[in-house]
Order: sequence, then C-alpha cells, then structure tokens
Amino acid sequence: MSALVRPAGEADIEPVADLLHRLMNPKIPPERWRRILAYPWRPVDAERGWLVEEAGTVVGFMATIYSDRETSVGRRRFCDLGAWYLQRDHRGTGIGEALLRAGMAQPGTTYATMTARRATGRRIRGLGFTILDDTRRLFRPQAGGARLSLQRPEPERLDPRSRRILGDHRGLGLDMLSFEAGGAPVLLVLQNKRKGENILYRELLHCSDLGVLAASAQALADTLCGPASEVLAIDSRFLPVHVSPGEIEVIPLARWVRTPDVPPADVDHLYAETLLLDLKLP
Repeated sequence: MSALVRPAGEADIEPVADLLHRLMNPKIPPERWRRILAYPWRPVDAERGWLVEEAGTVVGFMATIYSDRETSVGRRRFCDLGAWYLQRDHRGTGIGEALLRAGMAQPGTTYATMTARRATGRRIRGLGFTILDDTRRLFRPQAGGARLSLQRPEPERLDPRSRRILGDHRGLGLDMLSFEAGGAPVLLVLQNKRKGENILYRELLHCSDLGVLAASAQALADTLCGPASEVLAIDSRFLPVHVSPGEIEVIPLARWVRTPDVPPADVDHLYAETLLLDLKLP
C-alpha cells in the first residue's frame, strides 16, 4: 500500500504525538506535542494538521495551527505552520512535497512560519512566501529612564480582541501586562527566554496598540529589564523606521509569510506552535 496524505482528526492526536516525541524531538513530552493538534482556539471547521499514513501507520506530519483574528483589514483566518516531519525511508519520494503543499492550500488564509529552517525557507519561497522579518530591535535599560506603570490586565477593561487573546493564551507561561495610554489599557504579551550568552530576552509577542508601542519602547525596556543581562526584543516590523532603533539584531531564522492582504505589522507571534510547545523564538 502506498503512502497517502490526509487531514488529521481527533483520533490521530495520540499517534501523531507519539511519532513526534519518539522521532522528531524526545525532549518535548507527548502532552505538549498533543497541544498542537488540540489547542483551545482551533476553529471548528479546521483540520488538526496533515499527516502521511501508510498501512494504517502515521509516518509523517505537518502542524497547521489556525486562528480567526481581528486585523486592521477586518477578520481574517491565520495559519501558523509548525512541526514538519517525515520518516527517513519516505523522504525523496515526493510525499514530503505533497504534505507541504496540503498544509498550505486553504484559499484566503494568511500563512506564517517563525521557525522555518533555511532549507525550508528556500522551498516555501517557491510557494509564494516572502520574508516577513529578518531583524529585531533590542532595547536595553537606561539609567534614569522613564518608567511605565505596568500591571496585570483587568479583563473587564480590555477591548473584545484583547480579552479574547488573554483567555486563549492563559496557562501558556506568558507574561501578560497592561499599562494606561490615553485613558485606555494597552495589552502587552511577552515571552521571557534566555538566549545567546545567557541574556534574558523579553520578547514582545503582541501589543494591542503599535502606535503607543512606538512611543514607549525605551520606557518599556527601562521598566521591564534589569541591568546588562536583560533586553526587550521587538521584531522590526512592529516599529516604524523613524523610531529610535535600539540595537538591530539579525534574526537567526527569518520569519516568513504568505497573505492575501494582511499588513506585516498585523502578523504577530500569538496563536502559534512556539507557545504551545513552550519553545523560544529563534
């Protein structure tokens, strides 16, 4: 029997989690692998990823993590492309290419991947993807700088989009904060991970008001970060070019996107595999 590509369903959660844990990354426990097929914000009409099956056995998988989100151009469907794995004896047969194409075939969907290896980037460029971002800005705290009054968000004061973000991402170990600007709360979502030479990156995943962020980036770093061992990291697309750039750092693996109409700044790091698996952004 030849291998076939098909959408994953609820019955495939355990076989896929077992495959990815055993053969792709044993450091990630099966309960975390399950999250990329059974996440709380999955639209009811979306598949749970795509798999390769041979003789009733799962031999490959590609994660497709969907979300329906409000953007500056209206409500749009997003898909974060995640884990892509195929057992070695099926590589080079063409089934891997079929798996890749199946995972990004929904019309009108904004596809993004923030962790694509360089070889994968070259392949998806041929499928219409472009680089979303390849640099970020690092802001280090400055002595005597202005400080913001940060607090835990009060859901009843947030706008509906921010309130939903707060609920969807609860329990994922993220730092969710808010501060007042113009009489309204601004929601910040950050991930704190150590990178490089044991530097704590306070990586901005989302800000509900990028205009306020542009005016407050350094003050935010002054408030959040300790001395030289901590930085606030903001992907360049979230800040206009005229804002004081901080220190520009090349991202080790570029972010990629394919979208009909969503502006780059609307493509953030929420609703993604990195959060479900508790991985750091490259």
